Amino acid sequence: FVAELLDEFAADAPKMLGETREALVSGDAEVVRRAAHTLKSNASTFGAAGLSLLCAELEASAKAGVLEGSAELLAQIESEYESVTGELRSARERLVPTGAN
Repeated sequence: FVAELLDEFAADAPKMLGETREALVSGDAEVVRRAAHTLKSNASTFGAAGLSLLCAELEASAKAGVLEGSAELLAQIESEYESVTGELRSARERLVPTGAN
C-alpha cells in the first residue's frame, strides 16, 4: 500500500508543480494555494518536512493573495522535491525490490 502511495505522489507531484507554475504566470492565487496545500500534505505524509514547510509558506502567501516572490519559492520547492524524490525512490525500492512489481 505504501509503495502505491509513493507511486501516486511521484506521478502527481510534477503535475501539481506544473499547474502551480502556470497559475503563478496567470496570477491565479487560488490554484497556487490549492496545489501548495496538496503538496504540503503529501510531503508531510512521507516525512519530507523541508518540502512541506516550503509548500506551507507558498500556501500562506497565496491564501493572502500575495504572489510576489512566489516564483523563487516555487523554484526552491522544485529543488527540494528533486532531493526528496531520490529518497522516496530508495524507500520504494526497499518496499518492493526491482523485478518484484
